[in-house]
Amino acid sequence: MTENAPRAVPVPAVPTRGTRRRRTPRLSTTSGVLTYVFIAVAVLLPVPYMLQLPGPVFNTLGDYQGDSMISVSGAETYPTDGRIDMLTVAVSGGPGRDVYASQALGALLNGQETVIPTEAYYPLDTTREDVAESNAVEMSSSQDVAVAAAMEQLGKSYSVHLLVDDVVKDSPARGKLRKGDRIISVNGKKLDSDPAAAQIMSSTVQSAESVDLVIDRDGKSEKLSLKPADIEGRKAIGITMKQDFEFPVDVKFNVEGVGGPSAGTMFALAIIDELTPGAMTGGKHVAGTGEIDPSGTVGPIGGARQKVAAATENGATLFLSPADNCAEVLSAADQSKITVARIDTLDDAETAVEQYAAGDTSDLPKCSADGADNNEKGQ
Repeated sequence: MTENAPRAVPVPAVPTRGTRRRRTPRLSTTSGVLTYVFIAVAVLLPVPYMLQLPGPVFNTLGDYQGDSMISVSGAETYPTDGRIDMLTVAVSGGPGRDVYASQALGALLNGQETVIPTEAYYPLDTTREDVAESNAVEMSSSQDVAVAAAMEQLGKSYSVHLLVDDVVKDSPARGKLRKGDRIISVNGKKLDSDPAAAQIMSSTVQSAESVDLVIDRDGKSEKLSLKPADIEGRKAIGITMKQDFEFPVDVKFNVEGVGGPSAGTMFALAIIDELTPGAMTGGKHVAGTGEIDPSGTVGPIGGARQKVAAATENGATLFLSPADNCAEVLSAADQSKITVARIDTLDDAETAVEQYAAGDTSDLPKCSADGADNNEKGQ
C-alpha cells in the first residue's frame, strides 16, 4: 500500500450540526397548500346540475299579500275553514345560475334535496328569461284548466275553443294560419268545445299525410289544407296552440312569482270548496299536489319529496299524492309524519279530503312503491 495514498473520508448519513437543509417540512407545506387549492376548486367549481329544495307554501283558501288567493264571483259562494295548501319546489341552479360541486354534494347528503342534471330539463341554449316565461305560461294554463276541472266536477257547463297561439317560421302553416285563428275541426273531427281538442289535433297531425282544417277567422269560416313536415324530429304543421275557456263563473287567482302546472288539483279543490256549502276540510290542514286536465285526471309532478317536506314543516296532516308520485313520496324522509292519500282524479281528491275531515281514514286509497292502490279490504 502506498504511504501517500489519500484516505477515504466518510460522508455523514445525515447533515452535520449547523446544516439547515430540512426538505421534509417544505414538502409538507407544499402539500397543504395544494390541498387547500383542491378544496377551493371543489367549492367554487360550477357543475351542470340543479338542486330541488322545499319551496314556499300557499293556502289556497286564505289570503296572499292582503287579498284572497282565489276569489270566485258570478255564483253563490260559501264560507269555508281549514287549509288546502299548494306546495312549491325551489330550484337552485339551471339556466343562468350556477350550482357548485360542494352544494351538490351537500344536497346528496341531507335527504331533502334532489340533484338533477340541468340538461334533463332544459336544452343547452335555454336562458333564464325562457324559463321564467315558460313557468308563467304553465301557471296561467293550469289555472284555466283547474277551473274547467272544478266545473266538470260540479256539473256546470262551460265552453272551450282551440286557438292558434303562434306560427313557426318556414313551416307548412306559415302564410296560411294566423295567431288567433279558432280551429273548428281537423280531418272531419270536431274540436270546438272539446276539452281534449289540443290532444286530438296533435295526434291527428302526427298520423295523417295531409291535414284539412276548418277555422274561424274574424267571424268567418275558412277551409285550409296542409301537409305536415318534420319539425324538430316530429311531424307537425308548425303552430303552437292554446285553449280559450268561457266559464259560468269568474275566478281570479292572486299568485305572483310562482310557476308551473303542479298546483292545478289544489286550485280545483279550493274552487269546489267555495262553491259548495260547508268546509270541505272540516277545519283540518290538507296539502297536496298534482297536475290536472279538464276531465279531472290528476297527473304526476316533479319534486314530490320536497313537497312532502314542505307540507310537514308547515303542519299539514294529510298529503294528497298523484299515483305516479307514490314511490317518490314514500321515499321522502318525512312521509311517516303525515297521512298520505293516493289520488288519480279530482273526485278521488275531494272524497279523500271529505273522509279525512270526517275522521275516517280507513278507506283512503293508500300509496305503494309501484303506485298501485293497496286499499283492498282486509289489508
